[in-house]
Amino acid sequence: MSMKNILNLSERLKDLIERAEKESNKIISKAQSEANEMLSEVKAKADQRRLKAQRRTDLDEFLVEAETEARKEAEKVSKEYNEKAEEIRETPEEKIDEAVEYVFQEVLPE
Repeated sequence: MSMKNILNLSERLKDLIERAEKESNKIISKAQSEANEMLSEVKAKADQRRLKAQRRTDLDEFLVEAETEARKEAEKVSKEYNEKAEEIRETPEEKIDEAVEYVFQEVLPE
């Protein structure tokens, strides 16, 4: 092989290497871009799931608090009812008889 052929072959190899490097850089850039897109999508989905889980946790906490408050209120109402029922039970029979007699006098004509 002559020197000219060797130089010519060397130039062609150099060009092929440069093109291969450019092509590989394009492929790498494209892969990085796709990886970044996929990572962004995964992060967005993870954030959505985290927010849903947080909302669910917040809702669960709210429900627990509301149930606790409702139980307290129910206990209070039940206690008040029992106290009033006890007052009624303790009302002397004489007063009840008076009330019944009064109602009869008002409702039934003589």
